[in-house]
Amino acid sequence: MAAIDMLHLPRVRKEKHYRGFNPLNKDFSDEELGQRYRFGRESIEFIANELRADLERNTRKRTALSVEEQVMIALRLYGSGSQLQVVGDTMGYDKSTVSRVVRDVTDALVDRKDQYIKWPSESQKNINKRAFYEKAGFPDVVGCIDGTHVHIQAPTADEPAYVNRKGFHSINVQVICDPQGTCVFFLRSYSRTIENLVPSAISFPCSTMYRE
Repeated sequence: MAAIDMLHLPRVRKEKHYRGFNPLNKDFSDEELGQRYRFGRESIEFIANELRADLERNTRKRTALSVEEQVMIALRLYGSGSQLQVVGDTMGYDKSTVSRVVRDVTDALVDRKDQYIKWPSESQKNINKRAFYEKAGFPDVVGCIDGTHVHIQAPTADEPAYVNRKGFHSINVQVICDPQGTCVFFLRSYSRTIENLVPSAISFPCSTMYRE
C-alpha cells in the first residue's frame, strides 16, 4: 500500500532561475539570511566578489547560475549539513547541479585559504595576548581552542573509523581563534584518531578557514 501511495505523490517542481538571477535580491533580512546561510548580505557579497573570477560562467545559456547563486547554494549545504538532494529540493536546483556547485565553490575557497587565514606572527601574538588579557584578565593567551564533531554521511571506505563515541558518523574538528573570532588554525581528523594528532598539530599552522 505504501508503495502504491508513493506513486501518487506530487512531483517537486523545480523553480527556474535565469541568467543574472541574484538570490540576494529577494527580500530577506540579514537575520533571515543568517538563519539560512550563516552569513549576512554584506558577507555573502564579499565572498561572491572574491570568488567571481573562478565561478563566473563564460556562457550565453539563459539558465547559467550567477556567482551569488553558486555561493549561496554552497553556504546552504555547509551551514545546514543537509544532503545534496535536500538542498536542491529546498532551493529549486537539481541534485547534480548542487553537487557540481559545492565542489567548485569549495575548491575556490580552498585556493584562497592562505590569503586570509594565517598563523599569527610574533608581533600579532603579543597583540592577541594583550587583547585576551583585557577581555578576561588571563595572561599569555594567544588563542582560544575548541573542538566539535561535524556530522557526515557514512563513508564507504573505512566506515568504522568515522563512528564517534556518541554512535554517529562524524569528522572531529579542532579550531583555534584569535580575540576577534578569526580562525587561525584548523585541524580535522577521524573521531578515533584526533587525540593522537592534537599535541603535534598545535605547534604549526595547517589548513585554515575564516569565520566572520
